[in-house]
Amino acid sequence: MILSVSDWYEKKEHIEEMKGWDKGKLKIWEQQVTDRFPPGTKILDIGSGLGREAFTLYRQGFLVTGLDISEYAVEKVKEEAVKADYEVEFYHYNGEKIPFEDETFDVVIIWNQTFGLLYGEEYKKRYISECKRVLKPRGLFSYSGHSQLYLEEHYDHCLNGFKFYPYRERSIYWEAFTLEQLENYARQAGFHIVLSGEGEIYVPEDGIILHCLCKK
Repeated sequence: MILSVSDWYEKKEHIEEMKGWDKGKLKIWEQQVTDRFPPGTKILDIGSGLGREAFTLYRQGFLVTGLDISEYAVEKVKEEAVKADYEVEFYHYNGEKIPFEDETFDVVIIWNQTFGLLYGEEYKKRYISECKRVLKPRGLFSYSGHSQLYLEEHYDHCLNGFKFYPYRERSIYWEAFTLEQLENYARQAGFHIVLSGEGEIYVPEDGIILHCLCKK
C-alpha cells in the first residue's frame, strides 16, 4: 500500500469523517449487486472503514469479514461491532497480501471507490490476483471506481489527468477510470464479467460511480 494512503487513514479526523457516510442502507448500485449474492454468502469487505457496508450486509444475513489498512479504523469499528452485538470480524493488514487462505470467501468486495487508491497498474493487477486467490471457485468479485467522464464534466477543477483530488490537502488522490478500463482489470485477471456500468448512489444529486461485478 502506498504510504501516503496508509498515513492518511491513520489520522483520526479522516476516519471520524466516515461516520457521516452511513445512511443505514446500501447505495442503490450496491444493493443491486448484493441482490445477486446467495443467502448466507461469506463476504470479504476490503477497505471496511467504520463498517458502513459490512454492518449493513450483516443485517441482511450475510457472513462478513472486514479488512482495512488503518489500525485506528479497525480499532473503532471493532468497538462499534461489540456495541451493536454484530458478529463481524475486522482485521488490520498492510495493503499487500490478503491474510486469508486460498478459496476462503464466496464474495470479495472493494467498494466506496477504494479500488482507486491502489495506485499504479502493477499494484492493481497484483491485488486483483490476491482477491482471486481467496475466492472460492465461481466466487464473485465486485469493485467500483470514480468515472473519469463524470468527473471531467462536474469536477474538472479537482482533476489532474486521471487523478482525482477531492481534498485541498493533495497528499492523496483517487484514480478515475472509464468503464472499459475498469472492466479490463477483471478480464486480464481471467474473471467473467457478470454486471458492470454506471451506478446510482442514493439520489440523483449524488452523481454516479462505475462498478464491475465478475465471477471467478
